[in-house]
Amino acid sequence: MKRTRIARFSVVAAAVTAGLLSPGTAGAVPGPNTLQEVVTAVGAGTTFEVTSAIFAAANGSPANTDPDTYVNVPPVLAPGQTFPVPGDLFDPGAIYRSANPPPNGAIAGYHALIDSAAGGNGAIEVARSDFPRTFSDPSTFEFYGFARDAVSWAASSTGAGAGVTLTRTQLRGIYDGTITNWNQVGGTNAPIAVYLPQTGSGTLAYFVNIVLGFDPTTKPVSVKRYQENDATTIPAADRPAAIALYSVAQWVAQGNGVVNDKRAGFFEGTLTGAGSDGAPVSGTAPNYAPAYTDGFLGGRGIYHVIDTRSPSYEAALNAIGFDLNGPSPLCGGRYAHILTQHGFKPLPPGPGGVTCTRS
Repeated sequence: MKRTRIARFSVVAAAVTAGLLSPGTAGAVPGPNTLQEVVTAVGAGTTFEVTSAIFAAANGSPANTDPDTYVNVPPVLAPGQTFPVPGDLFDPGAIYRSANPPPNGAIAGYHALIDSAAGGNGAIEVARSDFPRTFSDPSTFEFYGFARDAVSWAASSTGAGAGVTLTRTQLRGIYDGTITNWNQVGGTNAPIAVYLPQTGSGTLAYFVNIVLGFDPTTKPVSVKRYQENDATTIPAADRPAAIALYSVAQWVAQGNGVVNDKRAGFFEGTLTGAGSDGAPVSGTAPNYAPAYTDGFLGGRGIYHVIDTRSPSYEAALNAIGFDLNGPSPLCGGRYAHILTQHGFKPLPPGPGGVTCTRS
């Protein structure tokens, strides 16, 4: 099937502000329907672990009486690893492997959700996203924002950029090729190895569109790629002089040992002149916490995206939005501890205690 292309890299500062949901939204959700459905999520690596925790709670919920099965597919598989997704009455299931890799990143997740919903095959019901709705998204998409994260630059704590604080102007200079050595921004003498996450990453799209305001691949700078939020995928020889991006939530969760530590000694850099001049992270392990302000330019919402055309739309909504009783545990604030544990900032409750936004 031909995939619909989402032109996210042409969108600059296109984040849509959504109001808090009203409790009345829940009236459209019938709850258990006696069908044993499989709800599969793919997409952003930033929210993979927290969605796994949310889905584990949904699978074990007393309200899941059908029962439906919630499956969270990792964005990347290790060499030789397989990941089976069971089938249901809408879809025969699938096995992800090297020859059939999972969608890697938010944009890849959007494409998979579009293909599945348009085909009515029920293969994918949820796209994990760390990038907001834009004008190019299908009208059938619903974005459920459920927490806050931020993205900032990162570098080796023992390398040429150790102890450096960057202004937004300096960061832009590194990524447009006008600043090429760490000693130009207060570091030691070493050419900067410029890294960006894999194509299809929502973190990449947010950084390019919102933080930088331009695509570095159109500038005279040599850009290398790594797997988002995984500094171990940067070659060891490059790490001392590398600059990369890191989700604050991922850095915190990895630093606290909640998820596998892939920081490879990278610190989360301070970005001044971007609405928050303080460090984005505070504390020490195992009690790191996000410290950016809500006005920080790198601050962003995180989302679960569903499509009203999906045959298991209601089952997906029960897990990530609402059930018969109104806001689900996630949108009712009862999973705030899960969000905090994974380094995210829970959203404040609105009318009726609803803590999600919808756009």
